Amino acid sequence: MPERDGHFNMIYNVYLIRHAKTQANFEGRYIGTSDESLNEAGKIQLKKKIMEGYYPEVNKVYASSKKRCSQTAKLIYPDLSIKIVPALSEYDFGEFEGKNYLQLKNNPLYQKWVASGGTVGVPGGEDIQNYKERCCQAFEEIIREIKQDKTLKTALIIHGGAIMAIMENFSPVESVFFDWHVENCEGYRLEIEDELWQKEKIIASCNKL
Repeated sequence: MPERDGHFNMIYNVYLIRHAKTQANFEGRYIGTSDESLNEAGKIQLKKKIMEGYYPEVNKVYASSKKRCSQTAKLIYPDLSIKIVPALSEYDFGEFEGKNYLQLKNNPLYQKWVASGGTVGVPGGEDIQNYKERCCQAFEEIIREIKQDKTLKTALIIHGGAIMAIMENFSPVESVFFDWHVENCEGYRLEIEDELWQKEKIIASCNKL
């Protein structure tokens, strides 16, 4: 039976987990639309966390359509099927795609983007509000599904940007996008209370894994 509080208010646990590292992650490059696989060093880091028991057992797994997320999901949860959600794919970094800080630091458009805290778009990239909206709409649809199926524990293996977009929008505390940055292989445990979600569309509580 799903967990309930004293008022028979259904509570669901949802885990937002950022994928393991690719070569670009190790090199500090921005990768959004690029569909890189995990590299061996990234797999080793992930397997170490798995061996340490870092990841909770779950009943259902969702992942972004990018290989770095589906590969991470398969390593953490090899016995579960994975539902792919393209709308949770990473932000399109446009002209910044594949580049790192050293390559971009003297670019005035990059300086403007960093100074804005990511609130302005990047040249040739995705509109930031559209990005946040698609991530949040996908999250709402997942919550609808797990409530309908009464799924106790659910993992989302997604991108850092998607995690920040979801947490900024649905967090019970006032926050901004970059407040919710997490390292690769890490994430958050969320509690979704049925009544609170129906009334206010906010997360009841959240903690780092």
